[in-house]
Amino acid sequence: MNKFEIFTIHAQAVSHILNQKIYNAIALVKQLAEHSGLSPQNSDIDMTEQTYRLMLGYTLQGANDPNRNAILRQLQISLLMMADSYKNRFLKKYTSTPVFAGKAVIPEDKPSKNNLNEWFSFLVANEKAEGDTFTLIESILLDEKTPWYAKSLVVTALTLSLLLFFDIAKVKLLYKCYLANQEQIWQRALVGLFLVFYVYNNRIGLYSETAEILSGLKRDPKFTERYETMIIQFIRSINTEKLTQKINQEIIPEVTKLMPGIRDKMKADSRSSDDKGFEDKNPDWSDYFKENPGLLDKLADISKLQLEGSDVFLNSFAMLKSFEFFNTLSNWFVPFYRQNSSIAGLSSKYDSEFKMKTFATGLERAPFMCNSDKYSFCLSISSMPEEQIKIMGKYFLSEVEQMNEISDEDALLHKPEISYKIITQYIQDLYRFFKLNKAKEDFPEVFEKEFNPSTTLLYDAAFHNAGEMRKIGEFFFVNENYTQAYGIFEKISLEDPNFKIFQKMGYAAQKNGDIQLALDNYLHAQLFNDSQLWNLKKIGWCYRRLKNPAKALEYYQKAEALDADNLSIATAIGRCHLELDNYQDALKYYFKVEYLDPKNTKVLRPICWCCYMSGKTEQAEKYLSKLLAVNPEAEDYVLAGNIMRSSRQLSKAVDYYIKAFGFEGFTMANLEDSFAADCAADPKTKEENCLITDYINYQLAENK
Repeated sequence: MNKFEIFTIHAQAVSHILNQKIYNAIALVKQLAEHSGLSPQNSDIDMTEQTYRLMLGYTLQGANDPNRNAILRQLQISLLMMADSYKNRFLKKYTSTPVFAGKAVIPEDKPSKNNLNEWFSFLVANEKAEGDTFTLIESILLDEKTPWYAKSLVVTALTLSLLLFFDIAKVKLLYKCYLANQEQIWQRALVGLFLVFYVYNNRIGLYSETAEILSGLKRDPKFTERYETMIIQFIRSINTEKLTQKINQEIIPEVTKLMPGIRDKMKADSRSSDDKGFEDKNPDWSDYFKENPGLLDKLADISKLQLEGSDVFLNSFAMLKSFEFFNTLSNWFVPFYRQNSSIAGLSSKYDSEFKMKTFATGLERAPFMCNSDKYSFCLSISSMPEEQIKIMGKYFLSEVEQMNEISDEDALLHKPEISYKIITQYIQDLYRFFKLNKAKEDFPEVFEKEFNPSTTLLYDAAFHNAGEMRKIGEFFFVNENYTQAYGIFEKISLEDPNFKIFQKMGYAAQKNGDIQLALDNYLHAQLFNDSQLWNLKKIGWCYRRLKNPAKALEYYQKAEALDADNLSIATAIGRCHLELDNYQDALKYYFKVEYLDPKNTKVLRPICWCCYMSGKTEQAEKYLSKLLAVNPEAEDYVLAGNIMRSSRQLSKAVDYYIKAFGFEGFTMANLEDSFAADCAADPKTKEENCLITDYINYQLAENK
């Protein structure tokens, strides 16, 4: 039995418990006990099972027990705690991961800069916050003398511990940290609550304490805006892989391609510069970027994403997590502060060119880089060659001064953005841990692409009406997170049903591949406005995808009445007629498109097909030559062969069929399928098909 099998049994047990399939759940809990080294017939399980059987007996005898629901809920909680405990016992006994290795030993002193790592490891590995331990942790978090960076690590440790070992006492402690409203702490506590409610959403509702927490959050006037900021940043992190792919595939190749020109400009600048050196800009630069507007647009996009909080640095810093500093679990989450011994101990031989203390001070206040990356940055600078350090000094110290000025201005204005930057940086720290650290295997995946916040209890506490939900829904929609957008728009539609909401629900469903659901929503939108062109076209498109060309034609014709010169509508109507075997009607629309848009080569194929199926061989041959002159596909050569056969030019037909085999993936089975579809009714044609395929087989064999 390995840990992944234990995780599977545990997950099944939890599912049965939450779905009130207690008999099945108890059997699985016994398995967990046995695999962890305990007897499956232990007193805890026996007592719980006996209580459940007594409750079943009373129920079937018709006894009216007003406490039945409370007893059942407590049974569920007890079984969940047992399942967790036996799973953890197995992991501690049979695995050697950093989290589960050894026994959690409480540090002797309160958290300080000298023992933060010990406290962090102890709290993460501690299953329950109870007794003296709970009292001590609470006093540390609420003690004003505890350094803020120590408190922040305690909050993170509680969060990670909760992801491993659910404990409602720890959840309450995170909630208290949020209520205390201390800067740098409440942000981390809020993110922790969010993750816990996300991972344990179906489970946490069993506890009476949860209702108290949710009620308190609903009364908090700042909670909605704070939660909104956090959830947007969380989704940005989920989209990090997509963003990284875009940078790697679109931005970097473009910059690389233009680097020779950029280097030439830099050389020219260096030859003509005066003593001011880096202070002056070369006026030719602006001209260079005017010549390459695509690059400038891409760089502007990246800058905008960075300002909004998107994680543009993951790819750059992923390779810089191999420093020994990151072998310590807590260092993935420690806030960046210049007094940290890991930074204070970094000295540079070239301090005149690069002042590490000055740089670290500025970096501490930098809003666009997460804490983990800031440490990576400093550690990498300390190991750079002399020449690189000098260049870094010239470029970055002036930037640091500007960052300090901006930070001072923000602090004076008390901008809320400062608090929200902390949320952004912290979530990015978490993302790096869950994506890059080997210990991630012990934790549930919290950055899932299909995460849907609208299904969580915390979401309902944050948003009280459709207006408050709208911004989040639109954010998901614009960023192409259509599953999440649909869930939120669906909630909004129950309170504020309107045309645009149902349209967007339809589009989100369409992008998720659920065409029937998309159609249902587009039709629902039609009840609010039956003459909107875009909606009519979407309904027609859905009916076509659902193989109902007659209904599709009905809606495309309504769209045509609103925009008679729209060629995309004309093409769609032609396609519907073609699928209904109305070849003459289809040709009328395809000829219209060809006449009004002579450069449109996409209509050549359906025109050829309709002429062929209508018996207009000469016209089919005329368009065939045009079709084969513009990027023909294998199917085009098959159609060409069929057209030649219809005029009994068998030799030419076979030549065209053989050309189809020049396309990758085209096989004899494809040709036979085409013959079966086109010529199934005529027995003579069937016989001819066999002769043709055999002839082609011989030809292909000889040409190998």
